[in-house]
Amino acid sequence: MACNCCGTRLNSGMIHKKDPISGQKFKSCPHCSAANGNEQHPAQFGKTPARVTARNPDGNQSYCIECRTLDKGELSTVHSHGRLCSSL
Repeated sequence: MACNCCGTRLNSGMIHKKDPISGQKFKSCPHCSAANGNEQHPAQFGKTPARVTARNPDGNQSYCIECRTLDKGELSTVHSHGRLCSSL
């Protein structure tokens, strides 16, 4: 499934965008994005040195903090807390 705004695959957790006004960085959450049908960029992600790569220098985990607490197969109910792709 692709984002209705930019066409990027919603199952990718490595989509980084920046707010053009504030400069704040956002990363997509594949679980929030799939629940909404649009790319979602929550503000809070866990970080770990084990996830540090050239494409992920901050070591962000794939799912946002809220989605990491969900049981397998449980749909995201927090996707409305993020920023839509179209707002970035």
